[in-house]
Amino acid sequence: MLTTSKSNHNAYLMGYFRSGPGQTHKVEELHYAYSRDGLQWYELNENKPVWASSVGEGILRDPFIGRGPDGKWHLVYTIRPRGAYIGYATSDDLIHWTDERALPVMKDIPDTVNSWAPEFSYDPIHDQFLIYWASSTGQDLSNSKHYCSRTKDWQTFCPTTLFYDPGFQTIDASLAEHEGKYYMAIKDESHVYEPTKYPHPPMNFLAVSNQLEGPYEIIPGIQTPDYTEGPEFLWVDRVKKWRLYYDYWAYGKFGVMESSDMKTWSAELSESLIRFPYRARHATMFPLSEIELQQLIEKYALSVHYPTPTYSPVRIAAEGTEGFLHEGFAMRSVTMDFRATSRMGTQVLFDEGDSKNGLSLRIKDGLLEAVVCSKGTRLKISGEQALLPLEEWIQTAVTYVEGKLCLYLNRTCVAEGHADIGWVNIHDTAGGYGGRFGKDAFGDDDGKAAFQGCIKNVRIYSVPLQPEDLRHR
Repeated sequence: MLTTSKSNHNAYLMGYFRSGPGQTHKVEELHYAYSRDGLQWYELNENKPVWASSVGEGILRDPFIGRGPDGKWHLVYTIRPRGAYIGYATSDDLIHWTDERALPVMKDIPDTVNSWAPEFSYDPIHDQFLIYWASSTGQDLSNSKHYCSRTKDWQTFCPTTLFYDPGFQTIDASLAEHEGKYYMAIKDESHVYEPTKYPHPPMNFLAVSNQLEGPYEIIPGIQTPDYTEGPEFLWVDRVKKWRLYYDYWAYGKFGVMESSDMKTWSAELSESLIRFPYRARHATMFPLSEIELQQLIEKYALSVHYPTPTYSPVRIAAEGTEGFLHEGFAMRSVTMDFRATSRMGTQVLFDEGDSKNGLSLRIKDGLLEAVVCSKGTRLKISGEQALLPLEEWIQTAVTYVEGKLCLYLNRTCVAEGHADIGWVNIHDTAGGYGGRFGKDAFGDDDGKAAFQGCIKNVRIYSVPLQPEDLRHR
């Protein structure tokens, strides 16, 4: 879909395939990650595929996802073998993909070698989707230009025509509309095939047009760093800025620049400000509704749910190495509802791992406390101002991501802490909720420390839930 500045969403999804530096360790299937700010992206499904293509050789690269005017999602992507086809599928919920097929977009263009990195924009003036992609014709990949076609229904297509040819090699185009103008970010591929004629390394530049179909003219002086490709625009409403993402494919990382007007762009943002899933490549980013995001989190990040009210300790992991409660983690969220009959003493609400590697939540003399430890280094936080009421249902949550620990009471953050600990290693002790099952992450082993009251709706997630996520639980 054509990205516009009119979106006021605060929920974003990324679709991507995976590979290591220089196209090693490839997992060429659809993956998801989500973000609230467009900078910190958290992988869903533990960075494993959410959908695999069966078109051609079963390869899915360079995914692009957009919503149509009927509310349906459409996915286009690069397939193999090379040739005249791109991949297509549609979905009502971003979980179930149907109508998968190969679209013969270049079938009438002689000597087509490839059809790469397709994207599309909806044109409300003509009630059509404009699909565009890069193809080379001739003997090899050294003649890449952008072509396009139009469709109303993804069944019948207008004849393919040339879309953009600046006089040198280009691939990986992405479009956005801002204040009545249309902007294209696109990779200059010329150095790859003609290094002597074009000595500058590959990078992305910007072009602009007064209309969607062009013609587009290069904007001088705006480009991404060397050795980048796969540009993608996203408007982030909370900061009223465009983000331009790009892929250092040979180095295995992403970069980000930002602008409020599409004319003046920042330098590349510091790597300390951004987070991308490990080995993510050539991503598509787009806004979605809160309901849609919550459905994806429940589908792809909820490890387990125990809804039944309980009044005594519940062991959910025995001693050993098998099972999710023994695995190492860099991200974790635990949420539950509880009703306390006493505030006194130590009462353990959740117990995972041990005093070297683990996560725990407890009440101690009326205060809610959480702790995470990794290789014996401990980060403990307390809700100092959060005296717990008795005989009332309370929602609590503890979230952890790579050294940051947050504690929530009724969807309000009451404590936050940071430590240089990152990954929590595997742990082989018993664990559960409503009591202690060994030496806990606080370092205590003095009895069961059973919770006095009722616990229900215990949920454990493989992502660090954000405040907005908790409000929709």
